[in-house]
Amino acid sequence: MTWRRVLFGLAVLFTALPRPATAGTLHYVLSPESRWVLTCNTCEPSTTTAGTLAGSFDITEMPVSSEYAVEAITGLHLVGDGIALTGSGFLQRLGADRMAMVVDARINDTPVLLTSGRRQASLLTEIRMQLASVKDAARNVRVTIVAVPAVPTGTDGDGDGVVNDVDNCRLVPNRDQLDSDHDGVGDACDICADTPAGDMVLSDGCSLEQRCPCDGPAPDREWDGQRDYIQCVARELKTMRHRVHLSKSEVRLRLQDAVRSGCGRRVVASL
Repeated sequence: MTWRRVLFGLAVLFTALPRPATAGTLHYVLSPESRWVLTCNTCEPSTTTAGTLAGSFDITEMPVSSEYAVEAITGLHLVGDGIALTGSGFLQRLGADRMAMVVDARINDTPVLLTSGRRQASLLTEIRMQLASVKDAARNVRVTIVAVPAVPTGTDGDGDGVVNDVDNCRLVPNRDQLDSDHDGVGDACDICADTPAGDMVLSDGCSLEQRCPCDGPAPDREWDGQRDYIQCVARELKTMRHRVHLSKSEVRLRLQDAVRSGCGRRVVASL
């Protein structure tokens, strides 16, 4: 039986059995020790890139026999310099000091299955896992996750019972914390509900491409030339740099892509 079939079977079980909406759920945040490594096996020569990861995910107890000690991983949203990892999966606790994990993920919109491959040492106070993709893939991914439960302290600005530090809509009440497109922004305050998986977004749930679409700033309006489009991109990148911690190199690359895209250019046809 493949891991994907296991994931599907557990997901059916998880959704079929009754459970309280928020009972038994812990929100975990990554520590600075978390990292990613990506190796391109088909590149000539082979290349390897790496960096740190930040982000969070939820762990929910599943209503199955304690013999299995299976917990669901949801709302996984991890970001690094030039990489975004989203998905969901399952964590299995094997005794007091061992655990295993499998995550059906997308890295920069590319599907990848990450597994621990074996039982790994664990602590009650944190989740520390080494995950990897299949070894014969064109690109091998290794992820080190070191996460601790978020301490629910601080103010609750919208009064929905979820404190600001972990609330995915700080100004709009949303006790269920529903996030249908898994971009880290709750449906209640997400004005771009269909953001592609892996895209970096601002607090309103919109990505750079949604804020500055190539065709024009509105469905019935085109850009007033390429400069108008580039100014929009530069403005949004400046905001993203401060709010989602884009690096200077990532900002520069995205701005260069915008210039090369040709968006906003006026084409005059001649007969």
